[in-house]
Amino acid sequence: MKVHSDIGHWSRFYILDKKNHPVQVSDHDAWSRWMAENDLVFRRTLLEEVGGTVTTRFRGVSEAAPVDTPLFVTRVTGMGDEGSESYGSPTLHEALELHEEIVQKLLRQLTGRE
Repeated sequence: MKVHSDIGHWSRFYILDKKNHPVQVSDHDAWSRWMAENDLVFRRTLLEEVGGTVTTRFRGVSEAAPVDTPLFVTRVTGMGDEGSESYGSPTLHEALELHEEIVQKLLRQLTGRE
């Protein structure tokens, strides 16, 4: 099976430096160890009233084709009929801003102010 070489061909692997900036790494084993040893979730907000959760995390992988995929993902889950949605961001700063925007929008919807 040729999976390992195909992964390297189509994907780029990243870890975070001390300032939480993505740094590309070429050693898949080192990347895998780093991903296992570090907390990849930067923010999690539980919306108790509806059982929903908004989570922002580091993906660590960017697929090269057809375009780079975002390294940070904010995901909304448990919101009933609306299902779950994911939003990508290229930087942690943008991801955390988006997380807050989503939480505030959902809170306004819950309180009927939107």
